Amino acid sequence: MRVSRRLEAVRMPPIHPMMNRIREMRLAGETVYSMAQAVPWYGPPSGALSAVSDRMSDPITHLYSPDPGLASARLALARDMHRRRRIPIDFETELHLTCGASQAFLGALLCVADQGDRVIVLEPYYFDHIFALQFSGIVPDLIPMRETTGWEFPWETVRARIPGAKAIVLVNPGNPTGAVLSQEQLKQLTEATAREGCALIIDETYERFNFTGSTWHPWMEGKADHVLTLGSFSKSFGIPGWRLGYLFGQGNLMEEALKVQDSVVICPPTPAQILLEKCLDLPGFVEEKSLKVRERLNLCRHALESAEGLQWREAGGGFFTLAACPGLDSYRASEILLSRYRIGTIPGGAFGDAGENHVRISFGCLPDDLLVEAMDVLASVRM
Repeated sequence: MRVSRRLEAVRMPPIHPMMNRIREMRLAGETVYSMAQAVPWYGPPSGALSAVSDRMSDPITHLYSPDPGLASARLALARDMHRRRRIPIDFETELHLTCGASQAFLGALLCVADQGDRVIVLEPYYFDHIFALQFSGIVPDLIPMRETTGWEFPWETVRARIPGAKAIVLVNPGNPTGAVLSQEQLKQLTEATAREGCALIIDETYERFNFTGSTWHPWMEGKADHVLTLGSFSKSFGIPGWRLGYLFGQGNLMEEALKVQDSVVICPPTPAQILLEKCLDLPGFVEEKSLKVRERLNLCRHALESAEGLQWREAGGGFFTLAACPGLDSYRASEILLSRYRIGTIPGGAFGDAGENHVRISFGCLPDDLLVEAMDVLASVRM
């Protein structure tokens, strides 16, 4: 049976093969420093886990929730957004809980764009976003970011390409680059997309790990009807396996996105929503982890300053740097780092042409007992 041309054209990223190799090496007794997949080194707050454990005997815990999620969990999240960021959200009509940020992105995309439409994506891109575009028959309009000592937003090129585009995708802080935007840049982008009737889809998966950029959001100054925002709790609360994210936007768009949710996953996992409510009741947890992620960022910068053939690229937030390996194929570079130094990374070419001659290094996943050792090995790299 011939596979569909649509899926045949999709190039799978190297995360799964890389993680399988890391597991095989560890099973063989080798120490491997995995800086590949962005899996936080910590789990959820113990107090939240205990509270969920107490709920496991409740039959409701094992049933479907309403399609957009439990009302109590959505209310808790809406209150958290307002308390922390002054973003007003009607939890009943403007907010969905989802099976992670990738599913939220698919819902956002399909409710604003049709097959054949053009959607702007900054490159290096998060490959799951490209997958969703390709699956949907939507045309990615790739705009390379400017690379200097870091990755900069190419405002003039973006502004020229907005007319006629159905949407633009913004990941802030960036994956894989760690790039962050200023308040001025965010406002300019919001105003330009509004003028042209272009949807602005903001992926804020790493919003709680924004160290140097602005935390401003368009809804702080009015509910811009062309803005859809999504995120995930995988990193902030250390629950990637619980598969929980969110999507918020104007009610008419959310009603359409709910059609996607019902057909793809029906509803987000009920136990994960109960856990979220408990996590949101425990202040200080994410703030503490964010400080430690920033410490890891600084340690990674310092290590790469000593490495040869592997150059730090500034990250203002998130879990990553997309480090440069000038003149070296990114897949070859990742292979050298794994086989010679036992460091797992993701080839930059997986994030588009602009990512070639780079590797993505996740400094946000190293456990405490391997952190210093891993950074010493990274500093010893000679490519």
